Amino acid sequence: MQPMSIVQGDLARLGYVVLASEALQARMRAVKARFEQRFLAQFTTDAVRNRHIVKLLAEDIDVKRFFSSEELVDALRAHVSIVEPVQTGPVVTHYTASDLTGNNYGLPFHQDWPSMGTSTRGVIAWTSIGDISRAGPGLRIVPGSQARGLWPGKQTDSGYVLDDQEVTGALDVEVQAGQILLMSPFLVHKTKVSDEPGWKLSLSCRFDDFACETWNRRNFVSAYRTAVDRGVYLQGCE
Repeated sequence: MQPMSIVQGDLARLGYVVLASEALQARMRAVKARFEQRFLAQFTTDAVRNRHIVKLLAEDIDVKRFFSSEELVDALRAHVSIVEPVQTGPVVTHYTASDLTGNNYGLPFHQDWPSMGTSTRGVIAWTSIGDISRAGPGLRIVPGSQARGLWPGKQTDSGYVLDDQEVTGALDVEVQAGQILLMSPFLVHKTKVSDEPGWKLSLSCRFDDFACETWNRRNFVSAYRTAVDRGVYLQGCE
């Protein structure tokens, strides 16, 4: 197994790095093909139904294998200095499009750490099932912004949104399908929306270090909880 190669960025200095592995990119291309053939085929004019379908991709076995692959685990140790990686959050889907399902929704400039509350050595692993260019929907980051720590903002139901949205020095990330963007949880970023046709579906998962002494002293707290809707079985049964 070859170690992942650096495509761009510097995690320590810029707060992000893009890594590539031929094996992982091939795996993600297969996921994209299955999504187009099986998941998109189930789309209807019901946007809520479609969003439920999109979220199910996070439960796909190959997606779970992607985020627990040896290549990614080794990259966490090599590029983030995580000694004992643990997944502290679920795999999350991020569907961006100007269609009925996406409705051009996107989170403004925000930071992820307040929505994690875990290890300061944590990191977000972000990938896309398709190529992301600067022309269409994607991700906009502010390199180096993590050095300021937590920016002034407000915790909302969607995330920790910055008070000041007039942020300079932003960069639209370009990544190929299956390449992995590792981000500091303090890196300022936002969803990049576009009126251009087409869609973007990215996936992310958060990792922390069980060996982090700071997290240990905070009793390994985490913002994540397991919630069960005991009444969902009644929906659609009438």
